[in-house]
Amino acid sequence: MNPHWDDFIAEVPWFLDHGTVVKVGASKPPGSWEPASVAFGALFPNLEQLLKEAFVASIDLDGSGYVLFTWQRKDDSFCSWLSPAPSIVPPTSLYANHQVLLASFGGIVERSNEPTWWVLNHNDALTEREARQDATFISRDYAWAFETASVAIPIELKQFYSIAQEANGNNTFCHRTSGEVILFAHDHAFDYVEVFPGCPDYTLYRFRGAQRFGDWVNTIARQWRDGLI
Repeated sequence: MNPHWDDFIAEVPWFLDHGTVVKVGASKPPGSWEPASVAFGALFPNLEQLLKEAFVASIDLDGSGYVLFTWQRKDDSFCSWLSPAPSIVPPTSLYANHQVLLASFGGIVERSNEPTWWVLNHNDALTEREARQDATFISRDYAWAFETASVAIPIELKQFYSIAQEANGNNTFCHRTSGEVILFAHDHAFDYVEVFPGCPDYTLYRFRGAQRFGDWVNTIARQWRDGLI
């Protein structure tokens, strides 16, 4: 038995479908995780530091590989990320630095005992699976918001792909070549965003202080680490 996995499932009992075949490896101590390249640490120093501070366990769910990252808080409780195994060949359609990230870290599909941070109550974040969705649904489902304001959607929707999706449908997007990060939030009360130029409220936003992919990744890593205290 692995106490970190047991704690994770106790916190998120809805995660496993009935009948899922689970194989859980032993947790390795903090310092065991290493990135696939030195480029990872250069681009994402906060995330690299955070992952090196975690207990790490290999998890197999119905033949698919995952990694459980677990941190111990000051009150001795645990908090965790369940991540897909790193991508062997990250999709070349994604922003170049995201490809570097996926070669070492597969993103997040579930969290337990999470602090308040920008990806609270999200589904996938930074995963290859989430990146399959682009921003074209905005023109299909929310064009009315821009038409009511008599403005055009100011971005090329196909050039932005999702890097994080909140349970209520808000999406964080990254531009495939520039790495620009924007938020589509039709339902929010965030105080850390500002309306994207030319857009009405409850459509497109920029994150204050994190308008590029690397800044956004390092910010959420710092937020999680701060939550361990």
